[in-house]
Amino acid sequence: MTQLILFTEIENEICILLAQRINPNKDFYLKLNGPGGKAIYEKNENIDACVIRECFEEAEIVLKNEKLLKIFEETCYSTKEWRAEPCLQKEAKYIVTLAIYLHPLEEPPKHTELYTLGPWDLYKIKDLLKHLNELIPILEENIELIDGKIKTYGQDVLELPINMQKLEEIKIKLEKQSQRTQETFNFLNDIDLEIPEEEIPEIVDKQFPVLALNFGRLSSYEIQTLIKYKKKIQESIRPLRRIEHKIQTIEKSYKGLKYLSIFDKVERRIIAKKFGENPTIAELSKDDTILHKFRNTIFEFKIHRSSTNKLTYLKLRLSKDQTQTNGITYGKQTWEFFHKNYSKLPTI
Repeated sequence: MTQLILFTEIENEICILLAQRINPNKDFYLKLNGPGGKAIYEKNENIDACVIRECFEEAEIVLKNEKLLKIFEETCYSTKEWRAEPCLQKEAKYIVTLAIYLHPLEEPPKHTELYTLGPWDLYKIKDLLKHLNELIPILEENIELIDGKIKTYGQDVLELPINMQKLEEIKIKLEKQSQRTQETFNFLNDIDLEIPEEEIPEIVDKQFPVLALNFGRLSSYEIQTLIKYKKKIQESIRPLRRIEHKIQTIEKSYKGLKYLSIFDKVERRIIAKKFGENPTIAELSKDDTILHKFRNTIFEFKIHRSSTNKLTYLKLRLSKDQTQTNGITYGKQTWEFFHKNYSKLPTI
């Protein structure tokens, strides 16, 4: 478990960023703590990656590795999984590691966890030293250490080892571990690593939902595996895209059309069963009931042609204006006209 101390100086006073725990169902209710939390041990998340991730999740602040300084780490036996309650080894059920980090406060925090933490605020170290019982235990017990380490931070951070060694270690691990997607490395160390595509393992379909749900916690390497997965999906659906395009082209030419639309919904099933979905006028005219129904009906119509100008379909719709007309009206005609001129064209 980690705690991060984001510090700054205001009017020559050292201040640190804290928020009050406001969920009554969680430990240390109403106590003050900094960004931090539990490492995702199922993904082998290391403690450095944990504090970076937690800080971003809880305050949307991105930490810089070269400025992150671990000032305290302690491992103890505990009777509880996520709470350090030192005990004898024979009584222990868990081994808990606690760590405290320092990092300068360089940007304003955002209040992201509305139901577990109150708003972030700056507290003077000198005031906290007088009200230790307001802090969670790990801060209460180490506030003097924190105060001292903030004062020597500038010198201590200069003594940190160069990160190139860590980058080299990551590269070695990537070469050896084909199942890299099961592990979360420190993503700020990992972010600039570009792995050749052929060396990136392919993820299986069942891994995708897990990665998608953790998109805010993915390393650069895991993102590259997702990009490769995307390309694989695109390749597999490309033939389907071509089929989809052809169907869309056909669909567009018949947009808004309904088969047997000159009949009501109850009649359509009966007519389709008897004559098919695209009967000709000649076929429909064999039914005296249909002839009687449409004897004096006026239809709006359109003739569909193929790319070679061959007549293909007769589109019929009942005209909203059923006033009889003398002679030929463009786009409107009677059943007798269609029977005489387009009797063998399928209707739509």
